[in-house]
Order: sequence, then C-alpha cells, then structure tokens
Amino acid sequence: MRTFSFVATALAATAFLPGQNLRQGLVDAHAVVVARQLGKTPHDDDLVLHRLQVLHDVRGAAGNATVTVLDWPKLALHQRPTPRQSRLYCLQDASATATRLGLPAANGPYFKMVGWAGANPLVGAEIGNDAHVRFAALLAAAEAGAAPADTAGSLCALALGQESALRVEATKFLTERPDLRSKLGELQWSQLLSRASGEMEDVPHKIALAELCAEQKLDGTFEALVVGLGPVADPEYARAVGRIGRMLHGEDAANRLGTRLHQAGDPKDRAALLLALGATNTTTALDALLRMDKKDAAVAAALREHRSPKAQEAAGSKAKK
Repeated sequence: MRTFSFVATALAATAFLPGQNLRQGLVDAHAVVVARQLGKTPHDDDLVLHRLQVLHDVRGAAGNATVTVLDWPKLALHQRPTPRQSRLYCLQDASATATRLGLPAANGPYFKMVGWAGANPLVGAEIGNDAHVRFAALLAAAEAGAAPADTAGSLCALALGQESALRVEATKFLTERPDLRSKLGELQWSQLLSRASGEMEDVPHKIALAELCAEQKLDGTFEALVVGLGPVADPEYARAVGRIGRMLHGEDAANRLGTRLHQAGDPKDRAALLLALGATNTTTALDALLRMDKKDAAVAAALREHRSPKAQEAAGSKAKK
C-alpha cells in the first residue's frame, strides 16, 4: 500500500513535469502489458472498442493474447490506444462496464486506460531491455512480495543512474514511500544527497532528489541545496529550495538564506537567493524583503513569490510606479 507524507503531497502539488506520472499509473493499474493495437470498432456514438495484441504481460493479463480497451473519444482528456505502436499500457478493470453494456464475454477481458499522463510510453524493439518495462517489472515484483530492501536498492540505483526517462520517477517513488526509504543505508543516502547537490543539467531530477533528501530530513540537506542557487539558472529550483527550507527549518530558513545573501557578490546568485527567500513564505523573509529596495527587480520578484498579502501589495505598488 502506498503511503504519502504531508510534505511529499505538498511538494507534489508544486512540482512541474506533469507528464511524468508513470509510477502512479503502474500503481493504480489492475493489469500492465506491452501491447499493440490491432484495430478498433465503434460500439455507439460515444464508445469505441480497441482490440490490443498483448506482446508482453508484466502483470495482470497472463494467458491473454488479446484484450479490449474501452475508449470514450468525446472525452478530450481521455487517453486512448495508438495505432501501429508498441506501448506500455496501464489498464484498469472495466468488466462491470462491459457487462452493463452487454459486450460479449468472448472479446474480453475488458479494460480502460488509467488517466495518469505519461502512463502509456512507447516501448523499444527489445521489450525486455526497455527502461519503462524494467521499471514496471520492478514495481510489479515489489507488489508480488519482493524483499523491500531489494526494491529500495533498485530504485536508488535508478535514481542515481543515467536513465533520464525514469530517474525522476524512481526518485519520486522513494519520496512517496517511507517504508522503502527506511531500507536505504547511510552510503546510499550520502550518494543521493551528493547527487542532489552536484546535479546541474537535469533540473527536474535535481529538484526530485532535493525533495527526497528533505523528506528523509538528512543533515546538511538545506545547506547542500543552497550551494546550487545561482549556478542553476532555473527559478523552479530556487522555489523548491525555499519550500524545502521552510519545511526543514521553519522561520530560520530565512535567516540561513540571509547569511548567504550578505556574502553573495554575483547578481545572479543574489537574485536566486532572494527568490528562494521569498519562496520560504516566512514572516522573517517578509520582514527582510520589506526592508529592501522594492525598485530592485530581484527584490520585487522575491516579494511576488511570497504569498502574503503584504508582500503582494508591496510588489504591486512597485509595479505601478
């Protein structure tokens, strides 16, 4: 059973990369298969039946050469099978709907696709070596009773690895699963924190690692993340550092950022530190920002980042001048 902490849920609400939700699709699915569409048949004006050839069963569809996927094409946000492509399908049981509609049992089993974006990726020619299939198999094995320490170790290796398509997913899965995080050792946590600090190119991965280390409340996490402010020229990272700082240190996060701010000589570093300061959404940060020159573009941006009415008023009054 998946467990979410308060912090992981709050951070997920602000995370970007909305397409990366394969892990949710895999967890919510009743069956996971690699399949190719054979054809589709209209049932009525609202429903289309897609016949899929099962190329590889990850879990939940053993013994079935084909399955039928129900699709309501008039629903704009609904995912549907893609012709002539081998894809990973995360499917939910639709047998009750099929029975209600009077669909023939011989054409079953019947499924519908999960609604998570990113849960229907393309699969390469070598199915067994495809990164998405291996990730799906890892989670399937965990659900089937694999040792939690083995699952945690494999997820950690993925989080630290070079598979750009999946390392964010593996990192976020660990963030959402305290039972698996507890199986990681001191060396693995040291490697994760070091990677969170040192990653400079893949900002979504850096943020995911930062959230993971923060969720575990590793000593030195905030300080390691602050080092990246400035060198990582992405406002989303500065916002993440601010949120994490507040979660780990409360009001003192603003004081810690303020100390670094006094030492910052590069305007780029200063702007990033100010944005993170605003993103802490603390009273201490607000007081500090209100004492600064509001005509300074970096200060104004930090005030806009702070969610308090006073900060918004101060930023607004500057914008009117």
